[in-house]
Amino acid sequence: MRALMLTILLGVGLSTIAQAGTAPSDDWGDVPVPAGATVRLGRDARGNETREITYAGGVVAHQWRDGSSKPQTVMEDRSGHGAVLCLRGIYVALREGLDTCRQDGDDALRRFMDEGLDQIDDFVVANSLTPITKDALKATEEARLKKQRDAAALRGPEAQAKICGGGDAQRMLGGLRSASLDKLRAELVAALSVPRPPVSNPCL
Repeated sequence: MRALMLTILLGVGLSTIAQAGTAPSDDWGDVPVPAGATVRLGRDARGNETREITYAGGVVAHQWRDGSSKPQTVMEDRSGHGAVLCLRGIYVALREGLDTCRQDGDDALRRFMDEGLDQIDDFVVANSLTPITKDALKATEEARLKKQRDAAALRGPEAQAKICGGGDAQRMLGGLRSASLDKLRAELVAALSVPRPPVSNPCL
C-alpha cells in the first residue's frame, strides 16, 4: 500500500510550503495560534528568526524569516498517523482513476472511496485551523473529477483504454483493486483516530 501511495504522489504534486507576504519583524503572518498551542521563538544556525508552533495532536508549524522579513511556513504532522491532506489527495486521485478507468466489480470499491472521502472531509472541517465548509471541499472534488472526465472524453475510448491499461494508472488502480477493503477501512480509521490540524506534510 505504501508503494501504491508513493506512485500516486508522483502525479498529485502536493505543495508543502506556504510563503506569506512581507511583514514587520513582530508579525509571523496569518498562521493561527489557537488556545492550547505552544509557541517557541528562536534563531537558526544562520541567524534567521524562527518560530515553532506545536498544536494538539502532534502537528507542528515551523516558521523562519530571513533578512527580507518574509516569513515562510512548513506544517508537519508528527502524530504518527499521517498527514490528513496528503491522504485526502491520494483518495481523490484514486477516486478519479476509478471513474475514468472503470472495470466490472469496482462498485464496492467506489462506494468505499466515496465513504472514505466523506469521513476525511468531516475530519478536515472539524479540525482545520482556518474555517472551511464541507460543501467547499466537495466542490473541489467534483471539479477535479469533471476535469478528468472531460479529458477522458476528449481522448476517446481507445486512447483512454491505453492509459488505463498501463503505466501509473495501472499500478495505482491495480494495487487498489487487489487490496482488502477491511484493511483499507482499518487504515482509514487509524489515520483519523487522533484529532489534529489537517496538513499535507509529510506526504510519504
